Amino acid sequence: MATSRALDAVAIGTCYVDTNVENFPFSSRGIAAEELIGKRYEVVPGGSAVNFCRLGHELGLRTAFIGMAGNDVNGDTLKNLLEQQGVQSDLIRQPGLQTNIGFNITNPQGEHIMFVAGTANAALDPAVVIPKLKEVLPETEILYLGGCFKLKAFKDAFGEIANLAGRFSAKVAIDHGRIPEGVSEGMLEAVKALVLRSAYYFPSREEFCRLWSVSNISEGMRRLQEQVPQLVVVVKDGANGAYYWTDNSIRHVEVEKVDEVVNATGAGDSFNAGVITALMRGRSLGDAITYGCEVAAAKIKAKELPLLPIAT
Repeated sequence: MATSRALDAVAIGTCYVDTNVENFPFSSRGIAAEELIGKRYEVVPGGSAVNFCRLGHELGLRTAFIGMAGNDVNGDTLKNLLEQQGVQSDLIRQPGLQTNIGFNITNPQGEHIMFVAGTANAALDPAVVIPKLKEVLPETEILYLGGCFKLKAFKDAFGEIANLAGRFSAKVAIDHGRIPEGVSEGMLEAVKALVLRSAYYFPSREEFCRLWSVSNISEGMRRLQEQVPQLVVVVKDGANGAYYWTDNSIRHVEVEKVDEVVNATGAGDSFNAGVITALMRGRSLGDAITYGCEVAAAKIKAKELPLLPIAT
């Protein structure tokens, strides 16, 4: 899937100035009402689509991100962080908005808690995103959408965005993320319709089974293959690895056992970036998923991401 286009992938989605803290001593009951002191932390641009872009860049992809930020200090920080991470940023900045921030903490047992605040993401509107897509999609191989259920204003625009990608021969990759409680039936149907028009689909087991109202991965994959046989479906199952469909049957790729979880934030996004990178380097789907698992394991252990060897 080698390309001569200027960008390998452009992503749209929510974005944050993220503070990620490891070894934070909270328990399964939550955070106690006392001062707790964690250890190492990092400040990075965050959000599903942003994570895909910055981790993809680290693996060798040329990536760009379109999102919303305020005309505030955190907006400046977000722009600078994206540039430092090698991601071409096209932040839409508006006065009166607060750039979203996130605080992600992982305890020594690998459990994770996230806090977010800000108003910019909720203001992200297809009316300002679509003109920017028209500018970049002619020179982009893949349009990546992450955290679709957070893009509430896009419910009636997903179809137009899919049409736009098709017009410029850009493939759509989607990881819709967690399905929130109380989501409308209209939004569920809109995301389903977008999946059916995509080239690549990267849900987790829970997200997959819930969206398609199935009891297991095999049932859901068989149903999707009957409707859209060209769709590449890869279902992530945490420590159990990942599943995909080929030759009319489900296949399983095991993942390296991770003894110590340092930072689980963005692990699924790093997996997606690994798979897309490998596919764009001409690897088979099975090999690409194996590589995605290796990338995710390195991300969780806070190790240097493994670069893909040159194919011989």
